[in-house]
Amino acid sequence: MAGYVEGSMAKDEFVKVKAKYHWLVWLKFYFNLLFFGGVAVACLVAGVNMYSNDNVVFAIIFGVIALLMAIYVLFTFLKLKLTEMACTNRRVIFKSGIVSLKTAEVKVDKIESIQIEQTFWGRILGCGNIIFSGTGTTKVEFFNVSRPWKIKTEIEEVLSDSPAAKTEDED
Repeated sequence: MAGYVEGSMAKDEFVKVKAKYHWLVWLKFYFNLLFFGGVAVACLVAGVNMYSNDNVVFAIIFGVIALLMAIYVLFTFLKLKLTEMACTNRRVIFKSGIVSLKTAEVKVDKIESIQIEQTFWGRILGCGNIIFSGTGTTKVEFFNVSRPWKIKTEIEEVLSDSPAAKTEDED
């Protein structure tokens, strides 16, 4: 199944760099999965127990709580899995969303600066945000990216290979 980036590319456009979430983002998800999944299972067991004791109202309440916890974990997983951060030979693209869709794009030849934001722990663990500023107010941000300095270097190589960079070099 092709994602948003592959589905929105022009005929002679191709992906050069893909950024991925840092493992800490996934670790947070797994902690949420264990906690909320455990609460959901406990509520489900309590609901079944209440139902067997003919306490239908509490059984329904516990069942609804279990369902809400499961939906929260599912939506968190889908949000992480369906987010795309990529650079093609023509543009930098960020896409997120499950039901609604949010995209941000800036053409490679319009990028004026690339900034990296890292916390103290982000520096130690290799995690950070990459901010692409284009002409005008255009801005694309990749959040919680693994190895942001490496991604920045790879994207700068794409920028130096762009036709706009080549015409500037010739001037």
